[in-house]
Amino acid sequence: MCLSLQKRYWFSVVVGISIGLAGCATAPESTAPTVQPTTSEIDAIGTELPDVELTSELLYQLLLGELAIQREEYQTAAEAFAKAAEKSQDYRIAERGTRVALRARDYDRAQQTARIWAKLKPEDTAPLEVVAMSLVEDGRIDEAYAVVEELLDLDSKTGNVYRRLADLLSRQPNQSGALELLSRLIAQSPNDPELYYAQAFLADRIKEFDVVVESIDKALELKPDWEEAALAKAAHLVSRQADKESVVGFCKQFLEDNAQANRLRLYLARYLVDQGDLEGGFDEFVALIEQDPSNTDALYAAGLLGLQLEQFDEAENYLKQNLKLRPNNDQIRLYLGQLEIERERYEQAEQWYREVRSEGYYFEAQIAIADVLAETKGVDAALEHLQTLHPGDQEAYVRWVLAQERVLRTGKRLMEAKDMLDAAVDRYPEDTDLIYARGLLAAQLDLLEIHERDMRKLLVKDPTNAHALNALGYTLADSTDRYEEAHTLIEQALSIRPEDPFILDSMGWVLYRLGNHADAIEYLERALTKREDAEIAAHLGEVLWVTGEQERAKEVWQRALDQHPDNDVLRDTLKKFNQ
Repeated sequence: MCLSLQKRYWFSVVVGISIGLAGCATAPESTAPTVQPTTSEIDAIGTELPDVELTSELLYQLLLGELAIQREEYQTAAEAFAKAAEKSQDYRIAERGTRVALRARDYDRAQQTARIWAKLKPEDTAPLEVVAMSLVEDGRIDEAYAVVEELLDLDSKTGNVYRRLADLLSRQPNQSGALELLSRLIAQSPNDPELYYAQAFLADRIKEFDVVVESIDKALELKPDWEEAALAKAAHLVSRQADKESVVGFCKQFLEDNAQANRLRLYLARYLVDQGDLEGGFDEFVALIEQDPSNTDALYAAGLLGLQLEQFDEAENYLKQNLKLRPNNDQIRLYLGQLEIERERYEQAEQWYREVRSEGYYFEAQIAIADVLAETKGVDAALEHLQTLHPGDQEAYVRWVLAQERVLRTGKRLMEAKDMLDAAVDRYPEDTDLIYARGLLAAQLDLLEIHERDMRKLLVKDPTNAHALNALGYTLADSTDRYEEAHTLIEQALSIRPEDPFILDSMGWVLYRLGNHADAIEYLERALTKREDAEIAAHLGEVLWVTGEQERAKEVWQRALDQHPDNDVLRDTLKKFNQ
């Protein structure tokens, strides 16, 4: 006598049957429950499941296999599922048996059950893939090759098959066998670029990096306009830390021949920005926009880079194009407001900020309005506006306090700013932003003890805090005679952020204090090249002046004065030298 569960359902519930049966030598018929599935459960199983009787012997093998898996006795499980697959001719049992056999490294049994699976699901490539992989793992490359030929006959999308095959092969411990299998396929079809691409993928996974480049180059030789392969080569060069010239040279050559390769151009643009080449990245984003005017990512990046490069007309154009395509993106409105501030067009900036409505950016926009009001209507108007805000958490509170401190500092009301920061630090004594801001303000007020205490506290929390190292080092160089100590601190900061213009400026200044004028000029010129800052210009001009290069000093100062006529440090330096 046999037991029947509902068609299309019995296998899904068998694992849930009482494990008390496992102790029996045979499974008594009376102990197998009849389960009534819900409609949704039946639908979830699928519509093409086999109609298989659940005999007591079959039930026993299934339960034995599942319990063996729980006990991590994979060989026993593989044997049980192989018997169950043979008896049931159910592809689901065959698939499970195949995967369990692979876990047990029983490759013969894996092939046995996979063949049953393939027979029952002839349109499915997965069983043949499993057979091929098990044969590779077992070192039986000739047999694996024959199976792969079956696989290729089955699936007309050979490119997908090759890549899936390479992915599976990359997971095999038998790496030499994996490469040999692909090499045989290439020997059979030496003009198929997809095969070389798959070989490159496999070689990358198993760290045969010379093979990667050779294979991608061959794929591109056979299919010169293949953007996906070009992207793979560029990514490989970057991952192998190739020099910038190699990466950029390859990408530009490909783009010269394939101007529509927008994904590669986007990759190159981002790479250049990551390398600090903002102008190069900007140019590539602009070229991408010319090819694809509705590419919002490129428009956004070009707008931000244009803003950073002070190419304000171009930045405005790209940001507005982006906003037209994404009218609900208030972050773009914030950047447009910042752009107008850079142009000193404060009314237009305020208009952009007041258009921000989304919750995520509203608070930030209101703080920006305060900065505008400080410029147009004075400190009191800005502070009054800030008092209408109600920060909801610590992060918002800190930003709110720092905005008020910035407004007070702009109005030269430094002691009021310090009192506000003191109260904020009392409230959140471990907040690094508040501590840093108070430390900087203390230096402006010549409260060196407070400045050093705050910066030292930050450095206890994070010894690699380059900003704190630089701030303390600069203050010691500028306001004390502890030059060697200052030099050590700034040197540490520079090792962390070697291209930071302000740290380069600090290094130039401390070298000047130490009497090393030639190196001081070198660092200060590097800093000014990276950022046209009034204080850097003031420092460079002073060092040039004392070394006898008065005309150059005047040129540096005048250029800075034209851009920053109200900068206090610059004006004090000019007075110091009667200029």
